[in-house]
Amino acid sequence: MDNHEMEQVIKGVRAGDIDQFGMIIDAMQKPLFVYCYHMLGHRQEAEDAVQEVFLKAFERLDSYRETVSFSAWMYKIAYHHCLNLLSRAKLNRVVTFLRAGIQTVSRHEGEKRVEAEEYVSNPLHVALTKLSAKERNLLILRVVEDRSYEELALLLDTKPATLRKQYERALKKCKSTMIVMEGGDRHDAISEVR
Repeated sequence: MDNHEMEQVIKGVRAGDIDQFGMIIDAMQKPLFVYCYHMLGHRQEAEDAVQEVFLKAFERLDSYRETVSFSAWMYKIAYHHCLNLLSRAKLNRVVTFLRAGIQTVSRHEGEKRVEAEEYVSNPLHVALTKLSAKERNLLILRVVEDRSYEELALLLDTKPATLRKQYERALKKCKSTMIVMEGGDRHDAISEVR
C-alpha cells in the first residue's frame, strides 16, 4: 500500500469506518513485527508488542499529522513502546536475581549474568544487544527497514548529518563486537551486518 492509499484509509477510519483499520494492520504487521523482534530479541514479546502498538495507534489516530509518513509515525510508537518494555525487562531481571538470593552480586554483575545466559547463540543478535536502544533503533530502521536519513530525521527529530554519524558509530560498534565474539575474520563480520 503506497502513502496515498494509506492516507485514504486513515481518513476512512477517522470518519468512522473502523473496519478499514484492518487494511492498516495488513500493511504494517509484518514490518512492525520484524522491527519489534530486532528491538526486543524474542518472538513472543515482539508479537505482543505489535498488537499493543496497533492498539496505541488506533487510540491516537486523531493525533497523526501528515507531516511524516504514516509508517514512520507507527515506527515511532513502536520505538517508544519497545523502550518501555526493555526498561521494564531490565528492572525485572535485576529484581528476580535479588529475590533469588544473589544479594552478594552487584546489580551490574547480575545484569551481565542474565544477558550472558540469554543471548549465547547468534553473534549478530548479541552485537545488537550490546548497543543502546537508540543505536539499535537507528540500525534497524536504516538497514532492515531501509529508511532514508531524511525520513529518519523527521521521525527522530534530528538532522540527517547527525543521524549519519550516529549510524556510522553504531555500525562500527556492532562490527567490533562481532569481530571480538567470532575471534575471526573482519570481512565475515562486516558482511553479516550489511
